[in-house]
Amino acid sequence: MVPPPTKTPDTASAPSVPHAPHAPPPAAHSPADQQGAALATVQALEHTLARFYRLVMVVVVLGVLGLIIGTGGPVLMVVCASALVAVVLHGAARWITHLLRLPEWLSVMLLVLALAAAATALVRVFGPELTVQAGHLRTALVSQISTLHDRLNSGQFGHLILDHVPQSLGGNQTGGGSRAPGLDFAGSMTNVLTSTFGSVGTMVVIVIAGIYFALSPRLYANGILRLTPERHRPLVRSLLQTIAHTLSAWVAGQMLDMTVVGVLTWLGLWAIGMPLALPLGLIAGTANFIPYLGAFVGAIPALLIGLSVSTQEALMVLGLYGVIQAFEGYVMSPFIQKRAVSMPPALTILSQTIFGAFLGMWGFIFASPITAVLLAVATRLSAPLKEKDML
Repeated sequence: MVPPPTKTPDTASAPSVPHAPHAPPPAAHSPADQQGAALATVQALEHTLARFYRLVMVVVVLGVLGLIIGTGGPVLMVVCASALVAVVLHGAARWITHLLRLPEWLSVMLLVLALAAAATALVRVFGPELTVQAGHLRTALVSQISTLHDRLNSGQFGHLILDHVPQSLGGNQTGGGSRAPGLDFAGSMTNVLTSTFGSVGTMVVIVIAGIYFALSPRLYANGILRLTPERHRPLVRSLLQTIAHTLSAWVAGQMLDMTVVGVLTWLGLWAIGMPLALPLGLIAGTANFIPYLGAFVGAIPALLIGLSVSTQEALMVLGLYGVIQAFEGYVMSPFIQKRAVSMPPALTILSQTIFGAFLGMWGFIFASPITAVLLAVATRLSAPLKEKDML
């Protein structure tokens, strides 16, 4: 029996299987998305321009400061000196105000009158003796320099040295060459106060400006705040308070250090029989205003006067100053810095070298307080270093 033929499925007649629907084409960005992307692009551009603007402003400010320091450095140093005088007067006047219940301005005036009376008394008492001793010192120095010149000139090596030393310094070198006419222009511009008024006039300007600053310090601080944009006033106010506190602490520490060094020098010179012990003690204490290097400057007058008396006296003076400076450097100075403004010794000496190179003697004298202020401001503006980031 023949089986029935099998039917092959007809693809045409078979029911069509529905195909999977195709993914719709990506829809076009909506106007809201396009507007958001454009806004993000504009904000990124504004942020980049703002950073570029800040960078340009920093460069401009640094350039202006460099120009001011380069052309008017002595003027800035006079302002710095006046500020230090004001800090001293204002700090002492606050103590007088607290003690005697007087107005602050009256305390400042009483303090100025007391200091002027003390300076006048010192000049009247020690002025004649100082003049006589200065004459003796000049005679002794001329004789010693002449003897040293003859000794060096008698030897071949010493004669070679003197041939390279100008005659103005006791050497044999003749002729200084003509100076270019423009060499003195920068010096005359940067030393305008010294060339116009002289050192005495500059000191008078410093003292008078310091007195006015001490009489009304808030007036000048508020003037700076008024010139500051309102959004930056809290930061500037905080920085001004930091600067005032740093200067007060530094001046208090230095005044204590200068007083101790001056008193010890006076008593030591009096004990070994040196003439002018009190004025030399005042010079040593005042020179100690300059950390480290001021000790050598303060010792020079005493050594010269000691040489005019005898070599043994000069050696005793040298030993005395060495003992006092060792006590000041290893005992007293660390004790004071721990409670005032602590600066690394290397940074102090480097700051004196840098400021002295750019600003001359003024920068050399006021390098330490300026560096203390810069360190305090940098500490205030920067975030504290975490322990994991330390070396």
